[in-house]
Amino acid sequence: MAPLAERARALGGKALPLYFSMLAGMAGTMVTAGVIGNVATADLAAYALVITVFAPMLMVVQGALRGSMPFIAENEDDPAALAPVVRDSTWLALVLGGAGGVVLALTPLWARAIGVAEPTLVALGTVPPMLVGLGMIASAFKTSVTVLLIGLGRNRSVMGLSLVDTALAITVTPVLVLGAGPVPGLGLTGAALAMAVNGCVMAALSLYVSRRRTVLRGRPVGPGAPVWAGVVKIARVGLPTGSTLLIKFGTLSLLGLVVARIGTEQAAAHQLLVVIANFVFIPAVAVGQSSIPFTARAAGKGSSVEVRRTVTAGYAVAVPVVAVALALLWALAGPVVGMFTSDPSVRETVIGLLPVVAAVVIADAVQALPGMGLLGLKRARYSMYTFAVCYGLLCAGAVPAAAAGGLAGVWIAYAVATAGLIVGQGVAFHRESARL
Repeated sequence: MAPLAERARALGGKALPLYFSMLAGMAGTMVTAGVIGNVATADLAAYALVITVFAPMLMVVQGALRGSMPFIAENEDDPAALAPVVRDSTWLALVLGGAGGVVLALTPLWARAIGVAEPTLVALGTVPPMLVGLGMIASAFKTSVTVLLIGLGRNRSVMGLSLVDTALAITVTPVLVLGAGPVPGLGLTGAALAMAVNGCVMAALSLYVSRRRTVLRGRPVGPGAPVWAGVVKIARVGLPTGSTLLIKFGTLSLLGLVVARIGTEQAAAHQLLVVIANFVFIPAVAVGQSSIPFTARAAGKGSSVEVRRTVTAGYAVAVPVVAVALALLWALAGPVVGMFTSDPSVRETVIGLLPVVAAVVIADAVQALPGMGLLGLKRARYSMYTFAVCYGLLCAGAVPAAAAGGLAGVWIAYAVATAGLIVGQGVAFHRESARL
């Protein structure tokens, strides 16, 4: 088998469990949102307020912790060298998760300061934010272990943990929120408690798996005293990735606000388009993350050929899968979109814009792979620069695009900005890999 085909096959085998783990995570999130939607309106508003802060913070933490993956991959066969990396990654998770947890716990204070409505503040209370803050710390710790497992190629373990996580979410959350039998429903407090319990259980289970299914088995790897030089080394690689994710999803939030000014139907259609685009894009994320250990190991050997082969193999695996998913979506557009909305006007708008969405998703998949390659090379800051430029221009042009072409104009501008990412990420990856 040719080297490229071998690499593509290896990537596909690693990416598939990660893909299913992401699907499981999405399912758990949807169930939680659906359960909260059945409680009081004020509780739902309070939950939305907390999640609006929780989600981007966790995204930054996840991106920052990915900075440990190249170091993990370089030391996958040396437990003595791997242990300090795990320690430093754990401390980075605790620092970032702790900072996020404090912000969430103080939600009642800053929410009142920014003028959140009184009914929402009353529903929010003081206990739920503290529980969500605890959930943030637990989730950050769990993420550090998940990154360790992916870096070591234990993606099946990640999938198994994700399935357990989803099972907990769809069982514990409804019981605590809505109640069951003699157990009273706790509403928002129940949702926050479920988040904290789920996070702590999964953090403990993830830690157990990492100590039983990796080269760290039998070794006393605890946090120990922090070695801040090591923590900073990982942060320098990972924080640009976290910032990149924040730029991306912050821009999407801004686009949502711009579209909301056009009209209600357009805002609803835009939200559905974002959901569809994110869902179809998942295979590229799974392949990209799975490629990081391969890239890091090749970079450690100083082989630019192997590094580039990994990204090329990623294209060979991810782009066809995304293209097939888009083709199926196009063929089944009516029934699929009908699952999300019964409004014929919204449905027609979404179906009419599917070609533009396809352009966005394909471009996003193509740019993501060299971006992950840069992370494997420990050069993620170039991805951050590229996103800052391209998405900064998108933010500046969103209002004029909406004025000129409505929702279609916004998505066309989105497609152009994403195409710019292909150029920026591709050039940066080619330059940095050549320096090996």
